[in-house]
Amino acid sequence: MVLLSRPGTDDDRNGRLATDDAPFWFATPALGWSVVLQVVWIFDDEVSLEALTAMNAALARGRMHRMLVASTVYGSRPRWVPAPDAPGLTVDPRPVPDAGIDAWATAEMSTVPLDAEGGRCWRLRCAPTESGGTVLSLCALHVVTDGRGMVAAAAEAAGAAGVPTAVAAERISTPKAGAPASGRRQRLADTVDAFAQAGAVVAGVFRAAAESRKASGLEPDPRPERPPLAERSPAAKFTWATASIPAGEWDRVAAEHGGTSNTLFIAVVSGLLRSSGRSPLGTPIKVGVPVDRREGEEDTRTNAIAGVSVFLADEPVPGGDLTGIRAACKAAFVRLSEGRRAPHIYLRPLAWFLPPSVLIKLVGGGAGKGMPDAVISNIGDVTPESTVIGGRTARRMVLRGMTQGVDPAAGHRFGDGVQSWLLRTAEQVSFTVLGLDDEAFSSDAVLRDLLGRELTAWELPHDIW
Repeated sequence: MVLLSRPGTDDDRNGRLATDDAPFWFATPALGWSVVLQVVWIFDDEVSLEALTAMNAALARGRMHRMLVASTVYGSRPRWVPAPDAPGLTVDPRPVPDAGIDAWATAEMSTVPLDAEGGRCWRLRCAPTESGGTVLSLCALHVVTDGRGMVAAAAEAAGAAGVPTAVAAERISTPKAGAPASGRRQRLADTVDAFAQAGAVVAGVFRAAAESRKASGLEPDPRPERPPLAERSPAAKFTWATASIPAGEWDRVAAEHGGTSNTLFIAVVSGLLRSSGRSPLGTPIKVGVPVDRREGEEDTRTNAIAGVSVFLADEPVPGGDLTGIRAACKAAFVRLSEGRRAPHIYLRPLAWFLPPSVLIKLVGGGAGKGMPDAVISNIGDVTPESTVIGGRTARRMVLRGMTQGVDPAAGHRFGDGVQSWLLRTAEQVSFTVLGLDDEAFSSDAVLRDLLGRELTAWELPHDIW
């Protein structure tokens, strides 16, 4: 969202990196981090290499196949241009054990070599499974897409996997490449953008001050002080658990407890902070809920997300009433619709004028008290086309994310508590939980056990994988 304009429109027209995408960009030079998203498909049947190759080619014609070009003028934003080279499909010849699918996918997300300025923003990788099926991974940098944008791009490419190339090309949203600008014209365009960003900084400072005055009478963050993240998570270790639940059962339980699919999702994931002992009942939990700000199917912004915060003190209780969480979420969404956001949001244009190392010090690298205890992203329903590749329908499909390059010896950490991403197909609700607290979620087995117990307490039939 560009500050003080209709979200996203200016950046879409001129091909610049949006101001709200800056944190995903400066984390690389400042901390050596790469924020990566991943979609995983699991098929019981073999998907042909021809179909997967066609899908890969479609991705190379799609919205994620881009490259960032650094500006020539201080203060202006990097430019998006079409990437010059298309990555080939990565094919693993050795079958993956069915019990090792999650490990295979996690290893790919943890090590995939992506680089926005090198034009490598995504990679598609597949492997056969020992039972005769196929596992497929699509990884992409968060700076080039958010979760919903990535699922939409994957759906377009999957739909092109079984049709002739000429027909498929017409179905893909290809990045528009204008005529190459001369060095002089490009420098002029960068200068104009730098002046625009300077104006956005001035306007943002005034807006932040106004929002600070409005917020001065509000109740402060009710959570108790906690030791720095680096002390609580010295190993900077990530743990994983993924759950699949029949969609009908998920809806039934949500309705029986006075909630919605989203509030049940919030309750289950934030409940892990209670059951693990990290945030006992009565200790406030700050839940961050990303909200899609797209304005229709024609809105193809890179990261069209704004976040709202919800505080839970006496919730969630497994199997309890969801109406309190529902009301708190509704109030937060109303605040967002009214344009009431945290003051620091309006200072984001400063990202183009301060060195990345200074920006990291200002935002605390994720170590501040303001960080949510749980970030819960409901991507929502996926289209049937997203699950069908080469005539084969995926048994499972899930989206998740992580940050590569977090150094345990450094004082910065990616996130706090837990993060989770939910996708819904016609038959299943599936979500992955990322544990970010070394003590509360010391291993995958611990996190999976806690998640299983939480779902059982809600009387939800489930499969943990």
